[in-house]
Amino acid sequence: MSSKKIVCSLLLCVVSFACLSAANNLAGYVGYNKYTVQYDNEDAFKYMVDLQTNDAGLDFWLLTRNMSVLTVGPKMQAVFESRLSDLDVTYQTQPLMELMQALHSNSTFDEEDTGEDVEECQTSDCEYSRPRRRTRRQARGFFSRYPRYHEILNFMSGLAARYPQYCRYESLGRSNEGRHIAALSITLNSRVRPRRVAYIQAAAHGREWITTQTVLYLAYELLTNIRAFQRVLYDVEVFLVPLVNPDGYEYTHTTDRFWRKNRHRYAGHGCSGVDINRNFGNHWNFQGASQNLCSEVYSGTAPNSEPETSAVVRYLEFNRHRVKLSLDVHSFGKFIFYPYGYAKNTVPPTVGTLRSVALRAANQIGKYRGTRYTIGTSASILYEASGSLDDFAYGSLGIPLSYTLELPGEEFHVASFDIINVCKETFAGFIEFIRHVSLY
Repeated sequence: MSSKKIVCSLLLCVVSFACLSAANNLAGYVGYNKYTVQYDNEDAFKYMVDLQTNDAGLDFWLLTRNMSVLTVGPKMQAVFESRLSDLDVTYQTQPLMELMQALHSNSTFDEEDTGEDVEECQTSDCEYSRPRRRTRRQARGFFSRYPRYHEILNFMSGLAARYPQYCRYESLGRSNEGRHIAALSITLNSRVRPRRVAYIQAAAHGREWITTQTVLYLAYELLTNIRAFQRVLYDVEVFLVPLVNPDGYEYTHTTDRFWRKNRHRYAGHGCSGVDINRNFGNHWNFQGASQNLCSEVYSGTAPNSEPETSAVVRYLEFNRHRVKLSLDVHSFGKFIFYPYGYAKNTVPPTVGTLRSVALRAANQIGKYRGTRYTIGTSASILYEASGSLDDFAYGSLGIPLSYTLELPGEEFHVASFDIINVCKETFAGFIEFIRHVSLY
């Protein structure tokens, strides 16, 4: 067989495997519809909030004060549509499987990049003089797809092995299913001394794949251009946790593409999982969270009850006097939220500074290709939600710069060819946030 035929056969295998994986993780959604609901009255908004909190049969993808995007199973569609008619709101529907098929068919399959990865170093004997062009080409391959858990850990450990003078690879702890919650510490100066810390995490919700890639891209760009960021990194340690919810992330690849929570299973119960971003111990279970175990916003049995949450809390509490920025990366919606999210009319005392820094970051993101972010509290723009990391970091630990970033990507999907663009524009925002750490 010729080498060309072998390459073509391998490509067909990759495509077939990708299609099979996609089919498996959407198998439970036959007959589901996506609803986009528009409304301009408080009754409809309150109804949507109540549904999100208490009705486990619906999955909200986006909920704002004038629009909701959600999926509804076939058994509940007639009742839901009847209630929408009673509320006199407008809505559009689309079969979910048809939507996902269209999204995946619109993603460009790039033969040149398929299967390529950033070359990993597993020991300290790396060739630091290897050609930069080769590394760049391999990086483009990694950031044109969504890696699995083991690939992410390999990528992170490889960066630490290649740049040991600037980067440390570690684990904050283990998830419910025993996976490492891996982290990278990046600093310009390896001397042991107190440094201000910029803490950035992603993928607290398993289905938000693009978030992990943006944080990994931040690590890659900082390390491969370390001299260009000397001023930004001066006396600042960047601490990155790209995959806070590794169990949920893997589950979205193998079983349920839209799984949100972690994978905590409870004996004797059919429902599982805790919403990590409702589990932090600031106004826990106050509003926008549920004690219904089957709810998408189930807040857990107690504040910080989950191993994923407690791992983050341990790190932040131990370093509370050094951490000056806490940034929790989610998708989707193109929002930058600052505290407080637990109540609509609760304004933090440093709201001016929080808003000013967010505006600067949004401006830097917009320079790349014009993407525009909305800035404010999640309670004022979306709905009240308690137990989030941004409220905990600011309200409980006194971390002065605390934000939640909601990236682009409707339906929790960014096409493969567009991953690198979201990474690049978000990188500019990350750098602006980090730049302000040195001011504290």
